[in-house]
Amino acid sequence: MTAGSSIVAFFGSSLRRFAADRRGAVAVFVAIAIIPLIGFIGIGTDTARAYLVKSRLSSALDSAGLAGGSSFFLPTRDDDMRMFFDANFPAGFMNSTVSDLEILVDEDQEKITLSASARIPTSFMALFGVDDLSVYAQAEVTRQMKALDVVLAIDMSGSMNWDAAGGGSRIAAARTAANELIDILYGANDTKELLSIGLVPWNSKVNVMTDGIAYDPLATTVDAVPAFTNPETGLVQNQVFRTNNSMVPFLAAPPPDWDGCVFSRYIDDATDATDGDIVLGMFSGGGVDWPAWQPILPGTTPIWGGEPVPGWQQCALNIGGECRPCLSHGITPLQSSKTAIQDGVNDLVSPTGTTNITAGLGWAWRVLMPEAPFTEAIPDPDYPRDQAIVLLTDGENVAGAGDAYKTVFGTGLAGRLAMDDRLRTLSDNVKGDGVIVYVVQFANAGGQLQTLLQGVASGPERPTTTTPPTQTPCARCSAR
Repeated sequence: MTAGSSIVAFFGSSLRRFAADRRGAVAVFVAIAIIPLIGFIGIGTDTARAYLVKSRLSSALDSAGLAGGSSFFLPTRDDDMRMFFDANFPAGFMNSTVSDLEILVDEDQEKITLSASARIPTSFMALFGVDDLSVYAQAEVTRQMKALDVVLAIDMSGSMNWDAAGGGSRIAAARTAANELIDILYGANDTKELLSIGLVPWNSKVNVMTDGIAYDPLATTVDAVPAFTNPETGLVQNQVFRTNNSMVPFLAAPPPDWDGCVFSRYIDDATDATDGDIVLGMFSGGGVDWPAWQPILPGTTPIWGGEPVPGWQQCALNIGGECRPCLSHGITPLQSSKTAIQDGVNDLVSPTGTTNITAGLGWAWRVLMPEAPFTEAIPDPDYPRDQAIVLLTDGENVAGAGDAYKTVFGTGLAGRLAMDDRLRTLSDNVKGDGVIVYVVQFANAGGQLQTLLQGVASGPERPTTTTPPTQTPCARCSAR
């Protein structure tokens, strides 16, 4: 082989190896692919940021809408929604810029529609001329059609005349609070579908007359009932009495000067098995029958010669000046008129007497439920319904003079503690009946009274009931 042939063979072999070598081609392919690869990474990163902003935007709109639904009829509604929106979507979140919150309200359908958009500056996508992304979110809130029966039980004892913490009297503060609740529930309407409200003023006892209807002693009627032993007199009788202005049956015919109050269904040695005070309607047990209530006669509840005066004579002798006044305000049964319930609340201007929280809560329960003596509530509605009592009070139970228990618990601290026990038992029964109990306490914050009233109120877990759990009136909104 000549030298020329060797050179040709060498170059030929080198060319073949060069042609078979792919390392340079790989470098070229990577260089070409890196541009779209960066683009895809940039799109993914910027899109993920956009989804995070949209999710936060939607959540903020939902929170704002629910706030607006709760304050639908208040003048602060739109401001409340903007406050909740700003709190849940902070300014500059992920460098985004938000447009103004748009609010559309349908008053007739009680519906709120909210919308907002946000602009997010891009990072990687800016390399391809896309400087920002826009996202949009919308929320719609409709107040749920759900029935509500509620009874306001307002303390009218003498201490409600005293000054409230913020100025003015406590009863004035109670009227304001009650009217605010009424405005929230009714809005601008005088009647509201599926809404009924009742009112029970109380002090040491309750006037069971229907408010605004004068008592006519000549119109009292008699109902025949199965024979029973009257717990007040120990005598067997087979009739109860009804007045023209009350739904409550009585063990005796009220006299012409009857003020409207009744004793609690409790005798001196009562136990839970014989105590009609802690149950809703008619009661029979332990050899004791309570088909009706004993009217309190004007005067006092004395002890005569060491022996209790029979219930039908109590207060008649006016010995010892122990009787505290029966309120002039009667009961407003469940009804649907905003004007009527406001008039009843605004008429509560002259508190007097002492405090018996058990009496107020017990009669509020009877007004609320469909069982006799009050039957305005629908027994088995074909729609969801909440039943609630709003109890407003400032004072501790006062045992003794003039209370509806006929001084059976004694006076002073021992009597108060016994009445507190009655209240706890009663409130457990009320909540066990599916009723939501709200308590508003004026003054006397802290200490044993606050602890007692916290136990009376329904907790966040809601009352134990055999019916499906319900929602509070202020949380009757749903967002989508």
